[in-house]
Amino acid sequence: MFEDTDVVLFSVALTDYDEYTVDSEGAVTNKILAAKHLFQNIITHRVFSNTKFLLILTKFDLFEEKIEQVPLTQCEWFFDFDPVISHNHKTAAISKRSNHPPLAQRAFQYIGMKFKSWFNSLTGQKLFVSRVTGLEPSTVDEALRYAREVMVWQKWDPSLRNEKSEITSTTFEASSEEKFNNYNHH
Repeated sequence: MFEDTDVVLFSVALTDYDEYTVDSEGAVTNKILAAKHLFQNIITHRVFSNTKFLLILTKFDLFEEKIEQVPLTQCEWFFDFDPVISHNHKTAAISKRSNHPPLAQRAFQYIGMKFKSWFNSLTGQKLFVSRVTGLEPSTVDEALRYAREVMVWQKWDPSLRNEKSEITSTTFEASSEEKFNNYNHH
């Protein structure tokens, strides 16, 4: 049924990092980890061995509010997320002037990179990542346009990629941690 699939869209709610689900056997699991497990079952299935994947991280609008109150480290997979945060208003104002991205943007990029690294370790392939803000239909349109671009991407040939990593408000391409750490915020 899926043999001619060009790209698989997989959606994960960013707000699920501190929420839990109970399975049919009564086991309690973090929702992000449950989504990761389901995603692993899909990406490692032989039918999808040559398929491109686009991870859509949803509910960014709610995530922006939540991340300010609930640390991302509530999810054990994100134990090493440690943004530099200052509660000094003067420092925060300087930070804004020097173009440091907001906490939610840094957390989104961190989560995206966690999934990208994990995906690559399992498949040896590149994972594409996009985000969607529920109250902004244009972000859904942008994610779907990105999915169409992914469908025609030339087998992830590095010679066809722009050397400079592009990170925008809703999608990003970074092939390594180094590129992620040296991004330009647009």
